[in-house]
Amino acid sequence: MSSLLAWTGEFLFLSAMTVYAFDENGAAGVGLVGFLRVLPATVALPWLGALADRVSRRRLLVIACTLRAATAAGAAVAAAQPAVVYTLLTLSTVCHAAYRPVLAALFPTLCTTPDELTGVNAVRAILDGAAGLAGPLAAAALLAAYDPAAAFAAVALLAGAAGVLAAGLRYESPRRTASDGPAGRVGVVADVVEGLRELRRRRRALEVIVLGGAQCLVRGALTVLAVVVAVQVTDLGRPGVGVLWAAFGVGGFAAAMASIGAAGSARLGTLFGAGIALWGVPIVLIGLLTGSPVAVGAFVVIGAANALVDVTGFTLLQRLVPDQTLARVLALTEAVFSLAVALGSLAIPFLLAVLGDTAALVVTGGILPVVVMARWAGLRAIDADIGVRKDRIVLLRRVGMFRLLPVPVIESLAQRLDRSRVPAQTDVFRQGDPGDGFYVIQSGRVAVLDDDREIRRMGPGEAFGEIALLRAVPRTATVRAVEDTELATLSGPHFLSAITGSSTHLLGRRAVGR
Repeated sequence: MSSLLAWTGEFLFLSAMTVYAFDENGAAGVGLVGFLRVLPATVALPWLGALADRVSRRRLLVIACTLRAATAAGAAVAAAQPAVVYTLLTLSTVCHAAYRPVLAALFPTLCTTPDELTGVNAVRAILDGAAGLAGPLAAAALLAAYDPAAAFAAVALLAGAAGVLAAGLRYESPRRTASDGPAGRVGVVADVVEGLRELRRRRRALEVIVLGGAQCLVRGALTVLAVVVAVQVTDLGRPGVGVLWAAFGVGGFAAAMASIGAAGSARLGTLFGAGIALWGVPIVLIGLLTGSPVAVGAFVVIGAANALVDVTGFTLLQRLVPDQTLARVLALTEAVFSLAVALGSLAIPFLLAVLGDTAALVVTGGILPVVVMARWAGLRAIDADIGVRKDRIVLLRRVGMFRLLPVPVIESLAQRLDRSRVPAQTDVFRQGDPGDGFYVIQSGRVAVLDDDREIRRMGPGEAFGEIALLRAVPRTATVRAVEDTELATLSGPHFLSAITGSSTHLLGRRAVGR
């Protein structure tokens, strides 16, 4: 519910801000304020993301909502002074910009399967879609009856209510370890640097961010184009800005409902690319087929595409990036996206001046299908990676002590899983050997021997090797392949990190002693 209120306020804020800037300075004013309000957020987000990996994410949500309410209320009071309003709107955007990455970083730790994570993201997108409908409709009503100041006051009320609800979230702050680095200012700087390094290491995640950045560039342009379409291309007029964004919300709500069906899909990469392409095509159609019905219908499709991009894009990043650096990477991603939105909103007035309304719409919308075609091979590679990882997760979930591990942990284990083949009558390890690994049987069978006396046989889906690791003792039994056997293996440190970093009740499950 906190997310619903926060995003209703954001859509209301977007409509009111663009109308206010258009009234004051025309299309150039909308583009300029779009750039100025986003640039500070781009600078602040990496630091906020580093904090979210170190302190209570719930507390950051509450603070962000509180400051958002204060700055929006200030803008309502100072509506007659554009310079003051633009400054407060910039600060308000910084406050809200922190909300989404911090909230998204919470989700994986609350889920136990990737399918569940996708479903949670879909539900969040449904709420965002409802907000995308309610916010612009409220903006249309307030702008028709009053002025942007009334809309800013409504944003303040919604943000305050969202903060109250966020304060009631039950969430335990992540515990820092010695390996996390020193606390304080130096530690935060190191965390930001590590977030940048993480992006370089995660090439698949970087692919998602690049395409998402292209979509945000066009979205920034659309914040200006929506006003132009409503006021100059069609006869919708100033309240039509709210109507168009409401249509966007309708499409987003419907597509978010449908995206729950993507929870079990291993084709998240290509679905993400399809959503990016569908963002651009309707904008082209608005330019080619001018008219109010076309514009409203196009915004419905754009909203649907946006929900698909949102669900698949965030799920991909949550699965491709380790939890230890997830908030940092999501915040850096949000910073890149915010900068892209700003650049798009700043560039479009010049494009309108040079090309005119129709050509500017066609060129802007045509960017995204071209970009997706250029990066299609990378999206297919993401699907292949997700597919392999899904098979590994299914295997790991067959092990009792892994069934309740949260998504970030099981994803990390799946990435670190190695394979080994053991011929029949060959020992995997012998009693008294050092304990250096954990094993899951993928195919074949093994015998557990105590002083060369067989005490048990194990088959596919069963696991062994944990006692020596958990107790830091030599192997307590010999394990020998009865037939040709394929094993999935985890190193001792990776196994211990996963188990000891999760709920202690997992250790209470019955162990197979070796």
